[in-house]
Amino acid sequence: MAPVRESTYFPPLDKCLDGRHELFSWKTTYIGLKELDYTRGDDSLERHLTDPQTLDLLKRSWAPDLGPNSEARSTFNTKTSAINTVLSAQARFDINQIKDDTLWLSTEANVNEVAALRIVVLERQTRPAAQLQESTLANDTAIALGAGSLNGNRFQSTLSASRSILPPNLTSNEGRPTEAFDSDGARRIRLFNTYLAERRYRLKACKYLVLTASCKVEDERVASSGPLGSTPAWVDSVGNEILTAWDVQGISQYGGRNIFLSGIDALRARIRCLEEGSGWFKDKGLQESIEAAWSESHILEIVPVLETMLAMLGNLSQMSRSGVVISWFRLMSDYGFFEVFEPPFRELYDTHEFQLQSLSSLVTVAILRIPYALHGIESLSAPASSVAEESAGSAPYLLNPDACSEVSEVLVNAASECLRVPSPAVFAWSIILQELREQAFVVRETRETRQSIHASERYRITASPDGYNADQTSTRGSGSSLRRISSTGSDTPQQTTFLEQLLDQVLLIDVDGDPVAYFARAAVDGSGVLNVIAALSTDFCTPYGSDLQGKWGLKMRHVLMDLVKASLTLIDYQPDLIETTLAVLTGSESYWQLLERPREYREAEPAAIFLDDDTFMNRLFYEAQSRFPYETLPFLKFCRALAVCFADQGEEGIPALWPKLAMTNSFTSALPIAFTTYQLIQEDEESSFIQLTASLETFQNESAPAPPSYKRLKHPHSLVTTESMNLRRVPQGTKGMVLSETKPLVVRWYHDYSPLAYLGVLLNSALMRDSTTGDSPQRSSPSPEIVMEIIDLLSALLLTTSKGELLQTSYFTALEMTQSILDNASEGLNRGQDIISVVFDVSEQELGRQLQATDGASLAILNRCIQFAQALLHTMPDRVWPFLGRSALLGVRDGDSQLSAVLASTEMAMGKYDFLIGCIHLYESLINDATSHAVSRRTPTRTKGRFDNPQPQNTGVSQVVMKKVLLSFQRILLDVYESIPAWNFVQVDQKFEINARLSTISSQLLTYCFGIDDLSIADDKLSGPLIPAAEHTVNVFLSTSGTEITQGYFASMLHEGVSQALGVESLNTSYWIQQTVSALKLGTTLLRLNTMLGYPQSSLEIQMLRSVSLLARCYTSFPSFRQPVVDLLDVLVQNADRVDGQPASLLGHMGEDAASRFLEVLLVIDEPLCSKDLSVSFWKLLSNAVSKRQQWFAISILTGDTPRKIARKPLSESGSSNNGGSLLQVALDKLSNIGRLPLGTAAAMLEFVALAADSWPWILATTEQHPYFLNAITEYISQVETVANTVQNRSKQAGMEYYKIQLTSRITQILAMYTHYSRQVGKTSYAKDLLPNLSYVSKAAITPPNYNASLHSKLRHNFEARFGDCSLSAFKRTALNPASLGDSFYFDLGTTDQMLKVDPSWKGRNQDGFAAEIARANVNLSVVEAQISLFHSWKFLAVELSKSLADDAEYQKVMVEVVTDCLRTNAQNTLPQAVFERLAQSRADLAFTLMQSLIEAKSSQPDVKSVLFTAWDAMRTHGSDLTTVLDNDQAPYARTLLRILCLSLQAHASSNPSQGAANQETKQDNNSRKRPTAANATLFTVLEILKTIVANGFRSLTTLLHDSRPLRVLPSDFALLSAILRTSLLVPGIDRHTTALLSTFVDAQTSRYAATLLSWSDQLATNRDPIYGELSINFLLEMSGMPALAESLAVEGILNHISNTNLIKYLRSSNKGIGPFDQPARLYNIWVRGILPLLLNLLHAVGASMAAEIAASLNQFPAQIARASSMFTYYGSSSTIATGSTQGYITLSMISEAQTLTIITSILDTYRAAGASAGVVSAEIAEVAWERGRVREDVELWLQQKSALRERLVPVGEREEEWARMKPAAGTGAQGVGNRLEEKAIEEMGVLMMLLGEKEE
Repeated sequence: MAPVRESTYFPPLDKCLDGRHELFSWKTTYIGLKELDYTRGDDSLERHLTDPQTLDLLKRSWAPDLGPNSEARSTFNTKTSAINTVLSAQARFDINQIKDDTLWLSTEANVNEVAALRIVVLERQTRPAAQLQESTLANDTAIALGAGSLNGNRFQSTLSASRSILPPNLTSNEGRPTEAFDSDGARRIRLFNTYLAERRYRLKACKYLVLTASCKVEDERVASSGPLGSTPAWVDSVGNEILTAWDVQGISQYGGRNIFLSGIDALRARIRCLEEGSGWFKDKGLQESIEAAWSESHILEIVPVLETMLAMLGNLSQMSRSGVVISWFRLMSDYGFFEVFEPPFRELYDTHEFQLQSLSSLVTVAILRIPYALHGIESLSAPASSVAEESAGSAPYLLNPDACSEVSEVLVNAASECLRVPSPAVFAWSIILQELREQAFVVRETRETRQSIHASERYRITASPDGYNADQTSTRGSGSSLRRISSTGSDTPQQTTFLEQLLDQVLLIDVDGDPVAYFARAAVDGSGVLNVIAALSTDFCTPYGSDLQGKWGLKMRHVLMDLVKASLTLIDYQPDLIETTLAVLTGSESYWQLLERPREYREAEPAAIFLDDDTFMNRLFYEAQSRFPYETLPFLKFCRALAVCFADQGEEGIPALWPKLAMTNSFTSALPIAFTTYQLIQEDEESSFIQLTASLETFQNESAPAPPSYKRLKHPHSLVTTESMNLRRVPQGTKGMVLSETKPLVVRWYHDYSPLAYLGVLLNSALMRDSTTGDSPQRSSPSPEIVMEIIDLLSALLLTTSKGELLQTSYFTALEMTQSILDNASEGLNRGQDIISVVFDVSEQELGRQLQATDGASLAILNRCIQFAQALLHTMPDRVWPFLGRSALLGVRDGDSQLSAVLASTEMAMGKYDFLIGCIHLYESLINDATSHAVSRRTPTRTKGRFDNPQPQNTGVSQVVMKKVLLSFQRILLDVYESIPAWNFVQVDQKFEINARLSTISSQLLTYCFGIDDLSIADDKLSGPLIPAAEHTVNVFLSTSGTEITQGYFASMLHEGVSQALGVESLNTSYWIQQTVSALKLGTTLLRLNTMLGYPQSSLEIQMLRSVSLLARCYTSFPSFRQPVVDLLDVLVQNADRVDGQPASLLGHMGEDAASRFLEVLLVIDEPLCSKDLSVSFWKLLSNAVSKRQQWFAISILTGDTPRKIARKPLSESGSSNNGGSLLQVALDKLSNIGRLPLGTAAAMLEFVALAADSWPWILATTEQHPYFLNAITEYISQVETVANTVQNRSKQAGMEYYKIQLTSRITQILAMYTHYSRQVGKTSYAKDLLPNLSYVSKAAITPPNYNASLHSKLRHNFEARFGDCSLSAFKRTALNPASLGDSFYFDLGTTDQMLKVDPSWKGRNQDGFAAEIARANVNLSVVEAQISLFHSWKFLAVELSKSLADDAEYQKVMVEVVTDCLRTNAQNTLPQAVFERLAQSRADLAFTLMQSLIEAKSSQPDVKSVLFTAWDAMRTHGSDLTTVLDNDQAPYARTLLRILCLSLQAHASSNPSQGAANQETKQDNNSRKRPTAANATLFTVLEILKTIVANGFRSLTTLLHDSRPLRVLPSDFALLSAILRTSLLVPGIDRHTTALLSTFVDAQTSRYAATLLSWSDQLATNRDPIYGELSINFLLEMSGMPALAESLAVEGILNHISNTNLIKYLRSSNKGIGPFDQPARLYNIWVRGILPLLLNLLHAVGASMAAEIAASLNQFPAQIARASSMFTYYGSSSTIATGSTQGYITLSMISEAQTLTIITSILDTYRAAGASAGVVSAEIAEVAWERGRVREDVELWLQQKSALRERLVPVGEREEEWARMKPAAGTGAQGVGNRLEEKAIEEMGVLMMLLGEKEE
């Protein structure tokens, strides 16, 4: 059985109190639904809303709250019992206080104890955020007020004075102290407010869900257009579940009654509570403020109930039930439709009055269900008796006469008072009654006709001559007649129909005259119902219908559409009806709102209903068309309203309206009074028809007045006509119908012409409209309103074409359609003109007139011209850019911008900024065009293939023009940005919109210019045209001195955002959200750019640091603010780290109390409303905080308290946190269930833990104390799937593999640090226990990254082939635009899409274009990046394990495998060079480190020796010629390989090669000789190494050094070759290959190059340090270690070569000799470690024949011999030696020197004594002045004075210094030895005494 899921609505109390679960408040739920994009990708909101308890509460949202009861009390006691409230030590909750508050709230609010408990817990969880808001309010207000005193620029010069941008109540609030905040009274007031908020937002959440489901149901009923926008399916599902439970068609499952009745009861209950008041806190002196809050809350509760009812009524597919109608109208009657309602606190009610009245008006109309009522009247003609049986309380209201009577009574009362709110219902009721009466009249007339016929039939029967059959016939006939009549209706007065009875009863009202006419007259004339409908459409439906991206507003207008349609039966075509219909069609949506409306809503548009309805089209549109152009405006406005409808576009994207504008056959005009050239025709018909006997000129000097019926809508100059062949006249013979026979005649001519072409000519005549010069005598110009409507219509047509293209057609189809529209509109214009030039000329004309205009008409025309330019830009940018370049709007040519002038002279004075907003929209479109065609404008024209798509046209624009236009726009708009705080706004939303758009534009500019394409030359960038504007933006914002923008305006915008968030219930738009979010994003972009460009700290950054507390308030005030706030804080932390000295502290700018509260808020991270992106960004911020020198912030994060609070704590509480825990603890707790976390979030959290442990080592102790963390992450990597070895997978799941690898990498890094920690504290067993869990990591980390070379090469080739000179690397991200792993990781997919979206190959025909390929490439690079990260983490861990487990046989196997895999992987590389170089080096470093550990541990693993072959293969693959490998950038890698090679040779080396060789031979004898042995393979490899690396390599190094390239050769290179040589010569069996060795070194002339290097060493010395002399002599010494090579050196006269070098000559020239304390010290090393051992090796290898030469060589250094003989002289205690003197000091090297001299002289003495028997002449072997006896005596004295030896023994080098610090080895038997160095010195002196004593013996 599956486990029962724990409720998310109210889980166990302990989880809520200790931070494990954050409750969803209903406010958070509602905001989450409104901001679904914020939570996309996370299911927390879904789980909450699908929780059974949550769903049950939503379904009961209209029901009264359940009061206290025994069941709830029992549950309360259980939840708060001690066993269920076991809290952690950090939890700071008083359970008794919680209980008391719960019982108090339950009593006061009359809610059950469990509901009250949840509110109490909710208040406690939100308390830190509330306290943070209060604690920082005063400081943040002061910061924000700084913007109010800013000096203005030229815009502000027109204003009298500047003023604060903040409301007075926000500038004076000081905030309350903490004590007051925590008091009982303050806490219970917060509980009161929380209770009210929960009530309100529960209703709002329910409303939103029902709206979503209702709109979805309507979509499916109207058309199969798919799901509603991008709303997740689960939202629809939850809404549908509520609707199903409520059952709008029947009886609700909740309450057992119709849901509408429940809604009406809910409204009545809230109104009653509003009137009665709350009665809370009567004894606290807070009654007025509490009652005000109570009243406003209940008013706000009424609104969502009304909205929900209205939404459900839209889904009701039948007439409303009579009970519902009666209840509703009684409610409205009781409270005067909220129009004559007088609640308490009238000023609060006034704020929401319009919303309540509008909704009640709409609900009243909707509840009458006009379409269903009119349709259902036909079914009421049945007999009254049969209908009466069906009538009941649940029957449709028209079947209930009482219900209809009550409706009539209520509406009659409303009509008598001329109330405006119910006037639409009064009007609708008059329409229904009219239809009732007409149907009743038809029924009555039918019945009377039947009665008359029946009477005639009876009369004929009675008069029949056949009397006896008369009665029978009569009876039969009567029966037959009765049966027939009864089937159709009664013929008797008692058998009247139900319809007639209903009408009689309904019309029994006390009114003067006809009741139906009274209702209609009262609505139309008394209340102005048509104006009310228009006002509802424009002032309410659109502004207050923004939910679901405006879909709710469209649905509310559907109710009014039904009313308008029904009214067409009562009202004829007239101006008021037209204006009302247009208002319902368009609402108050501006062109810009239409532009941004989602394309999916096309079926919901009222225009779509209008176009599909014959009634609307016949009675209004075609009537207006028939009156055109005599009445121009109605037809124009209808065309404009319908032109934006996308619903009826055909397959080619042709707008539904286009055929009606392209051609028509009706032309209506007024004839000139004196015109007589016509004749009467068809005189026999009722209408008058005439025919032209001569053509009629369309342009006249004057026009006659129109008839009164046309007066309001006509235009006196509507006389111009056009026709495709003759646009200036109506041709002779044209017939027409006379519409008005009074002079002048109004005639409708049957003339074919294009209305659109006519409008083009009419618009052209507007160019002559100038009152100062007078009109042309031959032409009359249209009114400004007509000019506006013509341009508006053209813009709408272009908009429809471009938006239709987004879904159905290609760019080129849109271009063709646009061209067709514009060509048609240009038909009647002169040559050289087209409609585009005419509109632009009108624009310039109005710009010139605007400064003198006072009526606002010119400004309105300018707005339309801007809209036209924007609409045209999509398909014809080559016409728009040049126009703007020469237009006075921007003043590109002369620098005099009319845009600035219009703002200063007109819009700022009016406080309305429609023109400015339009210009901003145009600028956004210009930037979009500049970027979307950036590639196509650079791509050279190529020959089209047979199947290629057509290339875009009209995109070629001068780059110079684009740069100037964009720069001019940006300069003007940034001036706006600076000065806008001082402006006056009639609509504050305009301010929010302007700020939001300007911030977004600036961010886009910077991102496009600096976020990709890191070329240094601006002109070569894809974003070249935007560069000047972007650079200007940088100069303005990133100034170090500070501008008006940076001196507080950012802070003021953030302050406004916080203030608006607190009053979110009263807002209808989201521009305030966009303003805050865009400002935060712009600040983040600017600070990143400041760092990327290397600029010093800007004043903007300083201002942001001062506003950190304001950022904290932003974070807590609204969910959508969190992500940008976190990003901005992250950048501030990173930027602070780059300054010299101590960085600025974020918490220091916040204050201690605010910082403490902010930490409490951060503890819940992003809960309960989760966002994956925010979670990742949040943990990245914390990662930077703990690793970027933010000590205070870091300590607070890691401990949960500020440092000052920690310092004030007593020691007994040092481990606890006042804030209930730390973010580190939160991370460890969550990671303990790592498998349940989203991969990206888990990776970010692990990175935080890793960086925290790296920067603060004590964190490792905390992680160790956690009971689950280490075990959880260890188990995770032991069970993780193998993903690194998979072949490239193109499936979607493969895209997430990089997160799994990244996760493994972070865990490995943490385990490495903990391994290091455990080793330091002595827990050596941990590493052993960890080892079995690393099998996957050890293999996956070394496996070559899955770089898809084929994918990247083909993509690069195809991309460049398609886009010419544009390189794919141009879209690589920069530091300005960082991204996480994913499909936009390396190449910025968003920007690339923006720049390539117009090309068909970008998306491809089946989504297989370049976009998909680049996404795949990014995913592949993400996998590679994650795998490289995993390798580095494994490298860290492997090294740490090697320090603990070097002697462990199991780990030795692992180390051997790792070393082998590293080398083998490097040898088989397939990665790009740039990637491989770094990764190969890292692998080699790891291999070297582990190999070193194996050698030091003297591993006996047989596989250790096989590393030699792998290492040599890797070396050969890389290159074994040292001249090549060291003379390039990969020299470090080559050196590492050489070191590994040296270590691998040591595994084969033996301290006794001869013995080792003998052992190998024995083994070979015991084995089969039929195949080569491993020993032979080893020897062959060693010989090859000696030849290639040592012999030839030494020559190569010497050559490189000689060729003036010392930077390519390091001294360590020679030392490394010496070490390889020394180790190779120790390999067993190598002495059996002396011939090969001799040949190798002789052929390479190694000894000569060594001697040569020695001869140059004095010239290569740096700071008199002859390092190369030492290296060369040491190399010769290693060579001499093999007798055969030593003999070769002797034969070549190596001693003679050495003795003639300058370095040796200098050594001989010293009179006193050079000792260990003389400079340069290396000379002594050359002597003691080079020359002397070399002489000994040569003497040992060659024998007696070399004795004379050795003696002669030694005697060349008499001073050295003399110094050595006296160097052990004992001078007594240190007090007897002069200060600074080195006499009497001893080093280990001096003892070694004495040992070597003793051995050499002893051998020479032996040969000399043997004489001829040894094959030498004794006299030729010179005596060496080595005073053996003196040395013996001195050494013996030192051994007796060990305390003096301890004082005089000097360590030389790091190793000896370490020995000096070490204790002596145990078991040596030495007494009184102080350290290891002294112990060694005594040991070596003992050996020396033995050597000296042998001679004497």
